[in-house]
Amino acid sequence: MGKDYYRILGVSRDTSKDDIKKAYRKLARKFHPDVNPGNAEAERHFKEIQEAYTVLSDSDSRRKYDTFGTTEGGPGGPGFNPFGGSRGPGGVQVDFGDLGGMGGFQDLGDLFGQFFGGAQQRGVQTARRGEDQEVQIEVDFEEAMRGTSVTLPVQRKVRCGGCGGSGAKKSRRCGECHGAGSVISTERMRIRTPEGIVDGRKIRLAGKGAEGMNGGPPGDLFVRVSVREHHFFKREGDDIHTTIPITFPEAYRGAEIVVGTIHGPVRAKVPPGTNSGRIFRLRGKGARNTKTRVHGDHLYSVEIIVPKVLSPAGEEAAKRFVDFYAGDPREGLPKGL
Repeated sequence: MGKDYYRILGVSRDTSKDDIKKAYRKLARKFHPDVNPGNAEAERHFKEIQEAYTVLSDSDSRRKYDTFGTTEGGPGGPGFNPFGGSRGPGGVQVDFGDLGGMGGFQDLGDLFGQFFGGAQQRGVQTARRGEDQEVQIEVDFEEAMRGTSVTLPVQRKVRCGGCGGSGAKKSRRCGECHGAGSVISTERMRIRTPEGIVDGRKIRLAGKGAEGMNGGPPGDLFVRVSVREHHFFKREGDDIHTTIPITFPEAYRGAEIVVGTIHGPVRAKVPPGTNSGRIFRLRGKGARNTKTRVHGDHLYSVEIIVPKVLSPAGEEAAKRFVDFYAGDPREGLPKGL
């Protein structure tokens, strides 16, 4: 008996392809080597998960696996005789003796090609493009704003070297790929994220996906970028938003303050009589748009900070300031719905 790939992914045999992908992603995030550094058991689970997904995510290899992968009647297993009776898919009795000494098959390779849905049938090879693959990386907000490089291991599906991708070796099911025709190869790839990349954006690496079969081109690798939030800078579109605290005297008399931006400190003026919550704009100091390469703006609102220390002098100053208000600042506001 071979490995139970359905059990490894925690799904049933009739699970849809989309649900298999969801189960794989959930387990891959849990057992990924970057999440479990130095954990040999987690790495072993991760490789099993990758192997299971490689087989079950491809319709052709899944069909082969369902037919031969967990039974003893597949090519090379007990009970399989290409020149006598055997049970085929679904338990149907197949009598190979009726073929009349190969019954029109050109050679033994054609016979096994029929059972494996092989790429070689009557000498004709069908080129097949490799599947696209997707991985996810996480970068800090600062790295997203400036651009960075990330090196990570990527699991790629490549043609099995033991059987050349046919799934069979010397008239038996290939022991290296278990009849799938492909195996998992780990490659370390350096991924460059552009300046100003947005959370959730995908980067396409052409030809870095699964290897093609029978001379077909490889698929593409898509890297989804997740950006960690920043405690101070908040991005909305290509604009950056911050809140700057100021004192009451600065708001009343006006002042020159330093505003921190993703491009560095900028000196800005607060006009006299500024209210708390007023928004100011610094043009071109926002994030860079990865398509237009134009920078957004930096918008900062000011927040008047009231002293927390109460003193007689402060009480007296507050009383004097009452005379500077022309009236009730809440006059005209609704008192309810």
